[in-house]
Amino acid sequence: MSAGLIVLLSILCVGFYTGQSFLNRLFSGSYTGSPETATPVFSCIYGVVVLVVTFLLNGCRFSPSGLTVLFGIIDGLILFFYNLGMIQTAHRGPFTFQTIVRHFGSILLCLLSSVLLWGDRITGTQLAGIGVMLLALVVLNAGGFRFTEVKKGYFFWVFSLFLTNGLYGVLMDSQQRMFPEERNEMIMITFGSLAVISGIFLLCTKGKDAPAAFAMSPRAAACAVGSSLCAAFAVYLLMFLLRYVPGFIMFTVNNGAVLVMIAILSAVILKEKPSRATIAGVILSLISIALLSV
Repeated sequence: MSAGLIVLLSILCVGFYTGQSFLNRLFSGSYTGSPETATPVFSCIYGVVVLVVTFLLNGCRFSPSGLTVLFGIIDGLILFFYNLGMIQTAHRGPFTFQTIVRHFGSILLCLLSSVLLWGDRITGTQLAGIGVMLLALVVLNAGGFRFTEVKKGYFFWVFSLFLTNGLYGVLMDSQQRMFPEERNEMIMITFGSLAVISGIFLLCTKGKDAPAAFAMSPRAAACAVGSSLCAAFAVYLLMFLLRYVPGFIMFTVNNGAVLVMIAILSAVILKEKPSRATIAGVILSLISIALLSV
């Protein structure tokens, strides 16, 4: 595949992930149910939509190997615990700190996996690009560090986000390296498992009131479905691109570029005035992406 087409598909992938994050944010603001049900409800919708869209994109075929089934179920469980960690940290401490840590997990664990498991060689320029991106993540979120009201268990759940966000990418990357022809099956099993596990969680925690948690306004429903559709195409492109781009580069660029796009959309659409830290973080992210693209 030509370098130009890889760049174009990467831009599309980032665009879809940005749409997912932005619409998810709008869903959170418009969902009127209890806060603890918002994420499992969204995860059910998200998992089902990604499963169905990927099944259709795969020509309605589904023929995974046993190892892909195992990887997919484990990855679905990891995604569930990632979402659970997001719920638990939301009311225990600063959001900005957990944002930094979970993105660090995605970048650093995938980097370690690429080097230690698959023997990828990293150039000095690429290493510098990763370092600049890590710095950009800190700068982008520097304004929200307030640890004065941290509740018990916050740092445990933050560390769980570091692990789960990183392991999700490691498993996706590893499965693609081992069984590239089964990438769509991996997506379907991962997100189908997420939907099932989230549904079981709702039933266990809400009992007979679980179906009522899915009652929402048309705006919230549209945001949930729209975010899920963006996620489906983003993951589809991500798994395809992992055949041509090392995972440690792909996940680093995705993490940084999505944060940059969210900052831009927040300023343009939500009229949020960007701080100096945000502007500096955006510039550092762009420098990092340039270094990783060399």
